[in-house]
Amino acid sequence: MPYAMMQGKTSDTTHQVARIDSSTHGQIVIDYEHHEVHDGDAFTCNYSNDVTNIGEMTAIAFNTPNTTKYIHLTFSAESTGGATFALYESTSIDVGEGSALTIYNRNRNSDTLSTITSITNPVVANKATSYNETQAAGANITTSTRLLYHIIGSGGNQPTAGQTRSQTEFILKKNTQYAVVMSSLTNDDASHTITLVWYEHTDKGA
Repeated sequence: MPYAMMQGKTSDTTHQVARIDSSTHGQIVIDYEHHEVHDGDAFTCNYSNDVTNIGEMTAIAFNTPNTTKYIHLTFSAESTGGATFALYESTSIDVGEGSALTIYNRNRNSDTLSTITSITNPVVANKATSYNETQAAGANITTSTRLLYHIIGSGGNQPTAGQTRSQTEFILKKNTQYAVVMSSLTNDDASHTITLVWYEHTDKGA
């Protein structure tokens, strides 16, 4: 009986035979986000901050590059007290406030740097900017387009829990400033944590 053998390219000159599972003979595949981690094009950063009063903010802000390498962003947020959580596009933030936030490549063997830049003058590549309440007030964070808004209950609830990547992923606009902002809903002491996870990908076109 004739049969076909599936092959794939791993470089411009190298082809490999596709692998199958020895037990089920199902094709072994990984999803695209997982591939981007292997490729060294996936990144993460996170920031934790303690608040004590209603309205106190915790934030991460950054600029996207003016290129066709788009940022595919997902996120999670946690609070030990009631809080709101929002993603804003086209924000206006005064420079000179906030702290440099380290961005990590999720493939720890890769030297590839993120194209995201900090809210500073001049901007710094491969850095975001974090803000506690005092820094956020000094930065005069002015929000514009609100892409997402959640209310987080007490006990560390995560707004993205139980949701798939397709429900939480945003492909961000190029050459644009973004801010992820948490704001306390109570006068109780609480801890906020924001985690951003993304990969950077150039569209292949239709």
